[in-house]
Amino acid sequence: MTVMIKEPEISERFDLEDIRKIRAYNAARYEHMTPAEIVADTRAGAADLLEIMKKRKLMKV
Repeated sequence: MTVMIKEPEISERFDLEDIRKIRAYNAARYEHMTPAEIVADTRAGAADLLEIMKKRKLMKV
């Protein structure tokens, strides 16, 4: 059975409580994943973030 986990709502301040929400969210997501699946998921997220950062860098010319 797949359980849908609601993404945490992050405040504009991005404080310690927001970090705790993100960690709890990720822990729940990774609960039934193998270590290899967790690494693959993390790499996919990092690739998306790197793409966003590259686009922002190009915009600042």
